[in-house]
Amino acid sequence: MDQADVVSQFVALTNCNDTEASFYLEAANYNLDRAVAMFFDQPSQGIQHRSAAAATSQRAPQANAPPPQALQRQRRQRTGFLGQIFQLPFLVVRAGLKLVFEVVHFGYKCTTTVGSMVLPRSVTRALQGAAESLLQGNRIEDPPQSAASFKQAMQQRYGTTCPEFLETSWQDAAAQAHRQYKFLLVYLHSADHEDTDQFCHQTLCDPTFVHYVSENFLCWGGDVRKTDAFTFSSMLHVARYPYIGLLSGSGNRTKRVAASEGFATPADLMQVLQPAVEQHGAQFVADQADHNERELNRRLREEQDADYQRSLEADREREKKRAADRAEEEARQLAAQQAQAAERAEREAVEQQKADLASALERRKASKKAGLQAEPAAGSLNTAAVRIRLPDGSTAQRRFLADQPLQVQCTVSSSHLLHPSLSGDWFLQRLFDAFLAISASCWPAGLVLVSLL
Repeated sequence: MDQADVVSQFVALTNCNDTEASFYLEAANYNLDRAVAMFFDQPSQGIQHRSAAAATSQRAPQANAPPPQALQRQRRQRTGFLGQIFQLPFLVVRAGLKLVFEVVHFGYKCTTTVGSMVLPRSVTRALQGAAESLLQGNRIEDPPQSAASFKQAMQQRYGTTCPEFLETSWQDAAAQAHRQYKFLLVYLHSADHEDTDQFCHQTLCDPTFVHYVSENFLCWGGDVRKTDAFTFSSMLHVARYPYIGLLSGSGNRTKRVAASEGFATPADLMQVLQPAVEQHGAQFVADQADHNERELNRRLREEQDADYQRSLEADREREKKRAADRAEEEARQLAAQQAQAAERAEREAVEQQKADLASALERRKASKKAGLQAEPAAGSLNTAAVRIRLPDGSTAQRRFLADQPLQVQCTVSSSHLLHPSLSGDWFLQRLFDAFLAISASCWPAGLVLVSLL
């Protein structure tokens, strides 16, 4: 806890301004307990501010309160050079007090070491407790650390059959109880009070009372010699110890619904606490019902959001699958189109090759026909007609003179019978052999059939 937080707590307790708070805290070496005691020990200050401090402690802090750093800057701006000169004596006093505490601390260590070997154990323990109480004023202890130390001290002194005290500040304990829809049972311990030991042994650590507390409340306890518990007791205006209080709510809405000051038996305490539980417990039931409804609505929204996300993810997966199917179909169609194009190109190439071959044959045939001799007229003397049956079943016929050489006859016939299937030397050889078979003795025979099948 830094100095700005201590100043804020002092202002909340005393309702004074920041300058006065800094004055008393610096005089007390920023020991909040001694500074508050010093403030209320002043006759003009204690009467004037005691009631105002009580009213201020019940009010919620303003939402627009400046941060501690801004408060420090404002204090420095207000005090100025003269204020620093005015505070110089207190700085000297603070340094002296710190030196005294260091010397006392060193003496305490030496005394405890020697006393543990010479003095009785009870006397040594009492001296240690007094010295620790004196030395604790030089430091500000963390609230959770104070709570843990208090719980450990209670268990060591009164046994483990004690309420389960929360190891945190009373504000955090109230917030935790509020979240669990329970009351917060507060115990303020004063070791110097004459009824404290009897109360702890017979009431606070009574098994029946401990069971009752654990079943119905959360529990927080503190030693009023510590800063957190002392501040809390000042806010509650505790007049007698031991003190038991029952709180509901948290933060600015924290309120006391029952209290017991001084010694009380377990039955007396339960008679004080139980009516408050019955009277104010209905609000916890309503709050818990509202909380359960909010949680139900939240879970429903989360489930709806989860369903929506699952549906959205399923839509994405379906869209992704459709896109993959479309890509696969497009690839298949493209492959089919490419195959068709290749087949068409191949077919066109074959057709073009056939057309080129036919065109070449036609040109060859035309060239040969151009060099042919005129065919003898029908009925001419010494002529014979030669009809040749082609491999495709068709026939071709031409008249020849008897005195035409055999080579000329073959050439004329080949040019006249030119056909895509009749190409090459084999055709001329077959045709020559056919004409050789029909010698001159056949003339004039009229018609000679030659088959090239």
